[in-house]
Amino acid sequence: MYKHIIVAVDDSPTSLRAIEEAAALSLNSGARLTVVHAVDEALFAHFNRATLASRDAVQQALLKEGQSVLDSALAAATAAGAKVDGRLLASEHQSTSDQIVQAVSGMGADLLVVGSHGRRGVQRMLLGSVAEKLLKKVNISVMVVRGSA
Repeated sequence: MYKHIIVAVDDSPTSLRAIEEAAALSLNSGARLTVVHAVDEALFAHFNRATLASRDAVQQALLKEGQSVLDSALAAATAAGAKVDGRLLASEHQSTSDQIVQAVSGMGADLLVVGSHGRRGVQRMLLGSVAEKLLKKVNISVMVVRGSA
Protein backbone atom coordinates (compact mmCIF):
# COMPACT_ATOMS: atom_id res chain seq x y z
CA MET A 1 0.00 0.00 0.00
CA TYR A 2 2.25 2.84 1.25
CA LYS A 3 6.03 2.73 1.10
CA HIS A 4 7.00 5.97 2.87
CA ILE A 5 4.77 7.92 5.24
CA ILE A 6 5.71 11.37 6.46
CA VAL A 7 3.90 12.84 9.46
CA ALA A 8 4.31 16.59 9.91
CA VAL A 9 3.96 17.71 13.52
CA ASP A 10 3.81 20.72 15.78
CA ASP A 11 3.31 20.66 19.54
CA SER A 12 -0.49 20.38 19.45
CA PRO A 13 -2.64 17.51 20.76
CA THR A 14 -3.90 17.02 17.20
CA SER A 15 -0.34 16.27 16.09
CA LEU A 16 -0.13 13.55 18.72
CA ARG A 17 -3.21 11.93 17.17
CA ALA A 18 -1.59 12.25 13.72
CA ILE A 19 1.53 10.49 15.03
CA GLU A 20 -0.58 7.66 16.45
CA GLU A 21 -2.43 7.22 13.13
CA ALA A 22 0.77 7.38 11.07
CA ALA A 23 2.49 4.86 13.36
CA ALA A 24 -0.44 2.44 13.06
CA LEU A 25 -0.44 2.78 9.27
CA SER A 26 3.30 2.23 9.16
CA LEU A 27 3.05 -0.89 11.30
CA ASN A 28 0.16 -2.31 9.27
CA SER A 29 1.66 -1.60 5.85
CA GLY A 30 5.37 -2.00 6.55
CA ALA A 31 5.94 1.54 5.29
CA ARG A 32 8.92 3.62 6.34
CA LEU A 33 7.86 6.39 8.76
CA THR A 34 9.48 9.81 8.99
CA VAL A 35 8.42 12.55 11.40
CA VAL A 36 9.14 16.14 10.34
CA HIS A 37 8.78 19.40 12.23
CA ALA A 38 9.10 22.73 10.43
CA VAL A 39 10.31 25.68 12.47
CA ASP A 40 7.83 28.53 11.94
CA GLU A 41 9.45 31.02 9.57
CA ALA A 42 7.22 33.83 10.80
CA LEU A 43 9.17 33.81 14.06
CA PHE A 44 12.39 34.64 12.19
CA ALA A 45 10.81 37.67 10.48
CA HIS A 46 10.40 39.57 13.75
CA PHE A 47 14.15 39.74 14.19
CA ASN A 48 15.26 41.07 10.80
CA ARG A 49 16.40 44.34 12.35
CA ALA A 50 17.95 42.81 15.45
CA THR A 51 21.69 42.78 15.91
CA LEU A 52 23.39 39.77 14.41
CA ALA A 53 24.26 38.38 17.84
CA SER A 54 20.70 38.63 19.19
CA ARG A 55 19.26 37.33 15.91
CA ASP A 56 21.54 34.29 16.09
CA ALA A 57 20.58 33.70 19.72
CA VAL A 58 16.87 33.82 18.85
CA GLN A 59 17.37 31.53 15.88
CA GLN A 60 19.26 29.01 18.03
CA ALA A 61 16.50 29.12 20.65
CA LEU A 62 13.86 28.47 17.98
CA LEU A 63 15.85 25.57 16.56
CA LYS A 64 16.32 24.12 20.05
CA GLU A 65 12.58 24.33 20.70
CA GLY A 66 11.91 22.77 17.29
CA GLN A 67 14.24 19.88 18.09
CA SER A 68 12.40 19.38 21.37
CA VAL A 69 9.07 19.15 19.51
CA LEU A 70 10.60 16.67 17.06
CA ASP A 71 12.16 14.58 19.85
CA SER A 72 8.79 14.35 21.64
CA ALA A 73 7.10 13.27 18.40
CA LEU A 74 9.75 10.62 17.76
CA ALA A 75 9.28 9.29 21.29
CA ALA A 76 5.50 9.10 20.77
CA ALA A 77 5.91 7.21 17.48
CA THR A 78 8.40 4.82 19.06
CA ALA A 79 6.05 4.25 22.02
CA ALA A 80 3.33 3.35 19.49
CA GLY A 81 5.64 0.61 18.22
CA ALA A 82 6.84 2.23 15.00
CA LYS A 83 10.37 2.27 13.65
CA VAL A 84 10.80 5.95 12.83
CA ASP A 85 13.31 8.59 11.84
CA GLY A 86 12.99 12.36 12.03
CA ARG A 87 14.01 15.54 10.37
CA LEU A 88 13.95 19.13 11.64
CA LEU A 89 13.09 21.57 8.86
CA ALA A 90 14.13 25.21 9.11
CA SER A 91 14.28 28.04 6.60
CA GLU A 92 14.05 31.79 6.92
CA HIS A 93 12.90 32.01 3.32
CA GLN A 94 10.20 29.34 3.09
CA SER A 95 6.83 29.06 4.73
CA THR A 96 6.17 26.14 7.03
CA SER A 97 3.99 24.52 4.39
CA ASP A 98 6.62 25.00 1.66
CA GLN A 99 9.26 23.40 3.87
CA ILE A 100 7.02 20.37 4.33
CA VAL A 101 6.18 20.19 0.61
CA GLN A 102 9.88 20.22 -0.21
CA ALA A 103 10.56 17.46 2.34
CA VAL A 104 7.73 15.31 0.97
CA SER A 105 9.08 15.67 -2.55
CA GLY A 106 12.73 15.23 -1.61
CA MET A 107 12.14 12.13 0.50
CA GLY A 108 9.86 10.39 -1.99
CA ALA A 109 6.92 9.99 0.38
CA ASP A 110 3.64 8.59 -0.88
CA LEU A 111 1.47 9.65 2.09
CA LEU A 112 1.53 12.78 4.24
CA VAL A 113 -0.23 12.70 7.61
CA VAL A 114 -1.06 15.96 9.42
CA GLY A 115 -3.25 17.12 12.27
CA SER A 116 -6.31 19.12 11.27
CA HIS A 117 -5.06 22.23 13.06
CA GLY A 118 -2.37 23.36 15.42
CA ARG A 119 -3.53 26.89 16.06
CA ARG A 120 -6.83 28.09 17.39
CA GLY A 121 -8.96 31.20 17.23
CA VAL A 122 -7.53 34.43 15.84
CA GLN A 123 -4.08 32.92 15.14
CA ARG A 124 -5.67 30.35 12.83
CA MET A 125 -7.69 33.02 11.01
CA LEU A 126 -4.68 35.29 10.56
CA LEU A 127 -2.09 32.67 9.70
CA GLY A 128 -4.27 30.12 7.94
CA SER A 129 -4.13 26.40 8.34
CA VAL A 130 -0.94 24.61 7.37
CA ALA A 131 -3.04 21.49 6.72
CA GLU A 132 -5.22 23.41 4.25
CA LYS A 133 -2.16 24.76 2.44
CA LEU A 134 -0.60 21.30 2.25
CA LEU A 135 -3.77 19.84 0.74
CA LYS A 136 -3.40 22.34 -2.10
CA LYS A 137 0.36 22.03 -2.58
CA VAL A 138 1.40 18.37 -2.35
CA ASN A 139 0.91 15.88 -5.14
CA ILE A 140 0.50 12.79 -2.94
CA SER A 141 -2.29 11.53 -0.71
CA VAL A 142 -2.83 13.49 2.50
CA MET A 143 -4.48 12.15 5.64
CA VAL A 144 -5.84 14.91 7.87
CA VAL A 145 -6.37 13.67 11.42
CA ARG A 146 -8.84 15.40 13.69
CA GLY A 147 -8.33 15.74 17.41
CA SER A 148 -10.46 13.85 19.88
CA ALA A 149 -14.08 14.97 19.99
